[in-house]
Amino acid sequence: MRHSEENLQKILETLLKNDSDGFVTLDDLSQILNISKRSVQNYLNKADSWLLEHDLSNVKIIKKQGYGIQISADFSERQKLSSLIKSRYFTMLEGSVERRIEILRSLVFSKEELTIQFLADQFYVSRFVILSDLDWVENWLAQYKLKLFKTQRRGIGIAGDEISRRAAIAGFFDLKELKNKSVVYESKQTSRLSKESLQKLEEVYDKKDIRNVCAIIEDAEKEFDFFMGSDFFTALVTHMTISVFRLRHGCEVKKEFLPPNEEFPQLEMNTALFIAKRLESTFSIKLPESECIYICIHLMSYNTFLDQPDGEYRMPENIEMLAMHLIEAIDVELGSNFAGDKMLFFGLVYHLRSAIYRLKENLGSYKHSFPILPDTYEDIYSSICKNSNLYQQFGQVVPDQKELISITFHFGLSMERITQKKRALIVSNSGILMQMEIYRDIQQNLPEIKVVDICSSQQLSLCEESRYDFIITTVSLDHTSKPVANIAHLDKEESRRFIEEFVFTKLCDNS
Repeated sequence: MRHSEENLQKILETLLKNDSDGFVTLDDLSQILNISKRSVQNYLNKADSWLLEHDLSNVKIIKKQGYGIQISADFSERQKLSSLIKSRYFTMLEGSVERRIEILRSLVFSKEELTIQFLADQFYVSRFVILSDLDWVENWLAQYKLKLFKTQRRGIGIAGDEISRRAAIAGFFDLKELKNKSVVYESKQTSRLSKESLQKLEEVYDKKDIRNVCAIIEDAEKEFDFFMGSDFFTALVTHMTISVFRLRHGCEVKKEFLPPNEEFPQLEMNTALFIAKRLESTFSIKLPESECIYICIHLMSYNTFLDQPDGEYRMPENIEMLAMHLIEAIDVELGSNFAGDKMLFFGLVYHLRSAIYRLKENLGSYKHSFPILPDTYEDIYSSICKNSNLYQQFGQVVPDQKELISITFHFGLSMERITQKKRALIVSNSGILMQMEIYRDIQQNLPEIKVVDICSSQQLSLCEESRYDFIITTVSLDHTSKPVANIAHLDKEESRRFIEEFVFTKLCDNS
């Protein structure tokens, strides 16, 4: 390993060893590596690029003045990062993104095993670099429950069941799209597929086949009176195109990979049978019962018939129980009142119905990059993670990071609905700059409070009392009917604690 790579690896290891609240200073890193602080800063910039190249965009290197540097990432991302930096094939070679995607493409679509030497010759790099790339490939495949096998006799290949392989192929198209957002592509094909998605499919599959699959799904929509959004339509076309190709080459979904003795909704199953018959006649293939069930599961995972009248569509009992127990557990954990939010309950059951099937069969449905959770949602996310065993109890699945984040946003939106922010008026005679400093500190650290205005004590009589619930002040005030929280002579941390306690004891008790 080159000296520069050793330094980058040591910096990442040092930052990762610190817990989520710990910071490491530039001086610390400079002494550990025996290099200048300017060199450390250069390596930190390289580390940002390295994280992006290794598909770790949700891992952030935080630099906070007066504190130092830390890595911000959830548990699963920290594990992934740890396995990559501990690899004996660790490298920071430029151009790795495109090469790794192409190596992944070769492995996903190849009908035969490939050798390390073949890949090294193809990309004009050393075997050491290919081994490093394969570490990244192995981490990427793990999200689809697939593994790489490397043997002297057989070479390198992918091991896993048919459903997981199809999900990984669909995931590869999403990965390619994320890395090539600015592609300009013209097609005469009129389709609800995005141009980028259509291009990725046409790089691998026949254009006529793709058009026929689109037409079959659109005919099913007309026959059974439903309409899929563009994201779900794209995902279903992608999976059906992959299925047709795999079936032509003798690769079918085996019944043992599907839920045993499952009762499937009639609407989805009838639609799946319609699609299956059209696929058989159009492509001259035979679809076994397991493939029909697989299509049905896709339709269920996309909540295809979500808009059916309430009397015609029932939620499975285990889904309703999972939603109820999740709400109850989070309420107990956080001392909240989510149980009173009907919008949360119905939002959860419709989400969970599709999520359970996505998790059961690893469908790899259309993937968006994970949004960053607001700081105010951290307690909710932590509580959901602690109670994730409920998924196993009621759904016989283990939730992934995407699912945990999705559920967190459901609860976060509910928290915004049920939490009425207390409206505060800031009164200070310290000048606008000091007033704005108080304002920013409250807005950033006390999300339960909304500052509606700022004024001096001389201006107070001009403010309408109906606009605010209480006053935060740095001066003594008389002749006001509103509760007053006086933070004079308190530092910022003491002010926050005082205001929090004031709101809880003086305002909440009276609301």
